[in-house]
Amino acid sequence: MTEQLLTVQDLTTWIQTDQGVVRAVDGVSFSIPRGETFALVGESGCGKSMTALSIMQLVPKPAARIVSGSIRMNGQDLLQWPEVKMRTVRGRRIAMIFQEPMTSLNPVMTIGGQIQEAIRRHQNLKGKPARARSMELLEQVGIPDPAKRFHEFPHQLSGGMKQRIMIAMALSGEPELLIADEPTTALDVTIQAQILDLLKNLQERTGMSILLITHDLGVVSEIAHRVAVMYAGQIVETAGRQSFFSEPRHPYSRKLFDSLPTGTKRAQPLAVIAGLVPSLTQTFPGCRFASRCHLAWETCQDTPPLWIETTPDEAVRCHLFDPQQTENQPAGETTAAAPSTPRPPAEQPKDEVLLKVNGLKVHFPIHRGLFKRVVGYVKAVDGVSLQIRQGQTLALVGESGCGKTTTGKGILQLVRP
Repeated sequence: MTEQLLTVQDLTTWIQTDQGVVRAVDGVSFSIPRGETFALVGESGCGKSMTALSIMQLVPKPAARIVSGSIRMNGQDLLQWPEVKMRTVRGRRIAMIFQEPMTSLNPVMTIGGQIQEAIRRHQNLKGKPARARSMELLEQVGIPDPAKRFHEFPHQLSGGMKQRIMIAMALSGEPELLIADEPTTALDVTIQAQILDLLKNLQERTGMSILLITHDLGVVSEIAHRVAVMYAGQIVETAGRQSFFSEPRHPYSRKLFDSLPTGTKRAQPLAVIAGLVPSLTQTFPGCRFASRCHLAWETCQDTPPLWIETTPDEAVRCHLFDPQQTENQPAGETTAAAPSTPRPPAEQPKDEVLLKVNGLKVHFPIHRGLFKRVVGYVKAVDGVSLQIRQGQTLALVGESGCGKTTTGKGILQLVRP
């Protein structure tokens, strides 16, 4: 039998708001074996990040509270531990890569100082050994010129670089479990591939488990061993990666795949899941996905679906897989969700040039020495020319740090060309 590192059972987290109690996490259960990656996927607002914060006991108090359930790591229920004891767990045994690096990094501390702080706390390294470990981590996550970046502040880095700094800090304690909340959202595809390879290599070397929270099914296909689909505070399907991608069972999972752009859909409008995730302040009489499901029938509206195990390792929360309920399904009839509003035809771009940029250059001086003399320049933008016609969309793409954001700031003269 596979040893389970983390077991979450009937986890329930509520948030008190002016509109009422939001049942953000409502009876969530799953387990993560040692050395495996468990992916939690779903739309924004379905409870993925709040599940992760509950595991770390970092829910925003006093508004949020963990109402019930258990979170067991190596058999010990973390919910029974006081805050002082949890501080020995966070960063060392369980580390987390947060979704928004700009709000997670300290703006008045250097990059090196923040990484060394984590290393001192969890690895008991100081001085030169701590600095050497910091440089090693910066190189591992693909930071160019780590010796220079070590002394810089978060505002001097691009969004992608800040995300990589967060990953380096999370890895500094060599945790048993890494919770990665959208770890590659701000990264370009080349750096994303490097980070995924890094996580897989670290997992193979250390036996680390990973809880991956994402909406990117491409990332899931690359790194996950098992997948759980979350909707409106509940898990509606769990399956192995191969089974999930070859035959998703829950109607919501199927619609997620239908919404993905592929080469065969290039000339067609993408499928849209009609409606929105329902408000979690309400009590649901039936299936939470019923209002958006084209396969729903009367039973779905007034009877909550049970958790049905389809195989020993797979399960789904849907009446379609409950033998007692499918007998009542009207033959050949389904209740379709409200159709989406048809898109108006795209307006043809006009010939008038709205914005024209010629030879834009933004250079940052490099200061060295006691008198801070200028010894060179970082040519962040070096002769960019472009034009945008009225009604057009121009996409500026490239790797992190190649000058895209600085081009925009230069156009607005937020930095002087």
